[in-house]
Amino acid sequence: MSGWKPQRPNGTDVTFFLCEDAKCGPGSKVSYRLYPPNTTMTIEQFRASQEQTIKLLDQRVPGQTTTILGVDGDKGTKLPRVFRVRRLKVAPDGTKEYQVSGVLFGLKGSASLISSADSEKGSTTNFAQFAIPVMVLLGLPPRQ
Repeated sequence: MSGWKPQRPNGTDVTFFLCEDAKCGPGSKVSYRLYPPNTTMTIEQFRASQEQTIKLLDQRVPGQTTTILGVDGDKGTKLPRVFRVRRLKVAPDGTKEYQVSGVLFGLKGSASLISSADSEKGSTTNFAQFAIPVMVLLGLPPRQ
């Protein structure tokens, strides 16, 4: 993808991309991890897991606050499905980072996808840009 520098840290199965272009917002990050098929999670379970996630994120950095801005996703259990949460993380020094974190479900597997940027629009746009190829990787048709 244009403007993105792929990185794969040793010893991890997470693939990271760092933005190096004005189009995606220099310093923005996107990462994904692939998993075996998992169709058992509901939107309610995803929402509850996100509440726990923000508690853990804030415990790691004293003085940091993370707020859930919204949760959305496909209802039911049919595939393909996507769950997304939008978050705002404020560091102790006041620096803001917007995040979109999602789980994509398909017949060949599932994936977690996380996008972070210094604007909500940037994190949402970058998430959408990567969601399509990850969905294709999972054997999913692009969503309209």
